[in-house]
Amino acid sequence: MGSINVLVLDVGTSSMRGILFDEAGRILLQAQKKYRPEYKSPAWIEQPASDFKDALLEISTSVAEGARNLRKNIEVISITAQRSAVIPLGGDGTPLMPAVMWQDTRNAELCRELEKWNNEVFRRSGTTVNTVFSGGKMSWIKRVCPEIAAKTWKFVNIPEYLMYSMTGRLVSDHTYGSRSNLMNLRKRDWDPELLKLFGIRRNELCELQEPGTEAGRITAEFAGLTGIREGTPVITAGGDQQCAAVGQGAVSEGILSIVSGTGAYLVLPCCEIPEGLPRQMICNCSAIAGQYILEASVLTCASAFDWFLRNFYGEEKDFGRINGELQELYEKEEDVLTLPYFQGRSSGGWNAEAKAVFANITLSTTRQDILKSLVEGIFMEVGNSIRQFRNYVDISEGYISGGMTKSAVMNQMQADIYGIPLKRMESVEATARGALLVTLAALGVYPSPEKAFYALQREEPLTTYTPDQGKTEGYRRKQTEMNRMYQKIYR
Repeated sequence: MGSINVLVLDVGTSSMRGILFDEAGRILLQAQKKYRPEYKSPAWIEQPASDFKDALLEISTSVAEGARNLRKNIEVISITAQRSAVIPLGGDGTPLMPAVMWQDTRNAELCRELEKWNNEVFRRSGTTVNTVFSGGKMSWIKRVCPEIAAKTWKFVNIPEYLMYSMTGRLVSDHTYGSRSNLMNLRKRDWDPELLKLFGIRRNELCELQEPGTEAGRITAEFAGLTGIREGTPVITAGGDQQCAAVGQGAVSEGILSIVSGTGAYLVLPCCEIPEGLPRQMICNCSAIAGQYILEASVLTCASAFDWFLRNFYGEEKDFGRINGELQELYEKEEDVLTLPYFQGRSSGGWNAEAKAVFANITLSTTRQDILKSLVEGIFMEVGNSIRQFRNYVDISEGYISGGMTKSAVMNQMQADIYGIPLKRMESVEATARGALLVTLAALGVYPSPEKAFYALQREEPLTTYTPDQGKTEGYRRKQTEMNRMYQKIYR
């Protein structure tokens, strides 16, 4: 079999990357375009849709030129992306307003009004009404921006918009549908009752299909703009967190994926929807066709860490020194507690009004003590979700990646807090790698994404962090105290 080269487009919150892989998982070349959302207020977070299309054109052109220079072909394009932003398109496919980003909470009041139907919404969609998922954002646009809603042909998310720009087709996959509150999780189709509740018409949404299937082929127009061959197939690999889970090893039931980036994202595969899930859980579709995942998130992770360093370390921000300080303090137990809810709480019950809290601070408390407490608070909140997961699926081990895993002491802290062995691969391309694995399975190079992972992972350097049971017990007590404090303040 000749080598198949796959261009993976990884559409993140702070940048878009294009990585050309061969079928052995080797990176042939890559390109990146940075951008950032506009934070107009704590609740108002948007981004021009042109940021994403311009990045798509620039990256595609760059990779196509680089591939020609290497005398390589691009046989297929695979896309994975952030999931819940909303862009209303006019009849000609032109965006009518900036993308309402996944972090935007201007729909909080509307979502509170819909909470009375949470039992039915959860039963059908796999999660309760919340500000992050796209359905509530579409409803908010219809209520607050009626002139835009009247002109809207389709509500799309960012990957749907980009696939439309490449292929001229408006399609989506089940991973994105399951992040909308509008899709019936068991039937894997738009749910008429949910559409009625949120006030969305079916013809305003893209058609759904399985992840790992063809979304369309490159049009003559896109080929002319970028140099990518007309007719090149475009595969929708699934949402970024689903693909990240596959890329770092969460390819079968009981293997947990934790990505600690801007926020922390947990994904636990399961073969079917577990019975008796409580309403605070989230069940979505996996990037592996036909499977499901339990999912949880901590909305601020590296972003909270960066905020603290920026404001309290300033020009002194030396990561080697900071890691040394954390290591030095790690054997010391302090009473300082942090509730890490800088942008609200998602795990354990949605609460857009929750704020960060620093507690038990005395005149002897140091800057380093508070930093350690902040990192602990972030990971203990991740640990809250893991404890919930364990009620429904046995967890054997976890894979970790993301910006907060570049520190050995933080990784050991995570293992001690979670109480499970954690593995970290040297590669930092978990999301793009997951999209590649899904695509190679779709093309028949491997029989499944799981088989593809183990075939490509053999040579990957791996570090394992084993929990210290004594520290795990200590953190369990501190986590209980943190949760009690949250209940006192917000319940």
